[in-house]
Amino acid sequence: MQSTCDLVIIGAGAAGLAAARAATAAGLNIELVEAMERIGGRAYTDQTSLPAPFDHGCQWLHSASINPFTKVADQLDFRYWTNPFEIRIHDGKWWLNDQLTAAFWDFLNLTYDRIDQAAAAGDDRAAATFIDQDNPWAGLFARNYSGYVAASPAHSSTYDTGRYRNTNEDWPVENGYGALIAAHFADIPVNLGCPVKSIDWGGEEVMVGTKNGMIFCRAVLVTTSIATLQAERIKFFPLLPDWKQAAIGRIGMGHAEKVGFWFKRDPFVGQEMHFAMLNGPGVPDAAFQVHPYGRPMATLFASGHYARDLFAKGEDAAVAEAKTLLGEIFGQDLLREIVAAKATQWVANPWVGGAYSFLQPGGGEARAELARDVDQRLFFAGEATSPDAFSTAHGAHQSGVDAVAAIVKALGH
Repeated sequence: MQSTCDLVIIGAGAAGLAAARAATAAGLNIELVEAMERIGGRAYTDQTSLPAPFDHGCQWLHSASINPFTKVADQLDFRYWTNPFEIRIHDGKWWLNDQLTAAFWDFLNLTYDRIDQAAAAGDDRAAATFIDQDNPWAGLFARNYSGYVAASPAHSSTYDTGRYRNTNEDWPVENGYGALIAAHFADIPVNLGCPVKSIDWGGEEVMVGTKNGMIFCRAVLVTTSIATLQAERIKFFPLLPDWKQAAIGRIGMGHAEKVGFWFKRDPFVGQEMHFAMLNGPGVPDAAFQVHPYGRPMATLFASGHYARDLFAKGEDAAVAEAKTLLGEIFGQDLLREIVAAKATQWVANPWVGGAYSFLQPGGGEARAELARDVDQRLFFAGEATSPDAFSTAHGAHQSGVDAVAAIVKALGH
């Protein structure tokens, strides 16, 4: 690792990798450092725990027709599924019929419309404000929302769903979204296992202190998660200005975790890939993805505080809870068919700390302020800075490209 360069990029997720490619193309001399021993950040495909690739993090090509990774998937021959998003609803006793499921969809669409209208009018209150709590579908809507935003509607601003650019094309990557990103950026040199401890930006040069030594540079691009910024895993000297710290404080880190199960026979023959949603009093913020890509598999998706608290107890506790829910919905006999199980652990990962960001009620323009540079020396990117594609890999990617454009201008390169 060189001791001097034009730009240090911190974090080799989608934002940092995209920034590294753009900066190199612009002729900047860079160092890309990553705390973990792999690239991809929250895009990670586990190739060994189950008999098929298992995405611990991002899995869908969201807004696929405007998502640059869709074209990359085509180029690299990564398969993805374009079937419409399907759900079934289980109320603890039986599956609801198509008429009731359609009634839920109607309520869901109506409620999202109300939230979006509030956001367009500049109403920055909690999304829960605009849910008809007297409607029998209110609880299921909140669980669906939590699965989407990674935080409950009581904790998330209307701005997030209202500003998100959604084409309603969510296409899961069969070979693994994490594997797709890793393959696409395999040529990018990265210093792995190299956490950054400090950034001293008070002198003539910026000094970046890493586990492997000091780097002197003209600018730094920070692409770490909002949780790592809030935990102050990187120390800034001098401290970040008050407006930047306020922006960091108005964005929350959501939680989304998974437990994947593989069965020795296919218990879902004849069923298309779908989500089995839980409804009824006291049920958690969770759902099962059933029969993904036609595989003998079911994956628990847990979100919000439920995911945070459960998965913080460790993998064994998460798997045990997922088995309980699996048995309640699909029958206890299915549990005897399990041959492999794997739980994610984003909440316990010190370099991530959760799933993806959400804007807190009253958060206003915190995302834009997080993206804003400090003294044209400190730059920030990542999904939390995206104005309309936060929480996604393609939003992180674009933020990295945009940041480099600003850096090139600032450095007069």
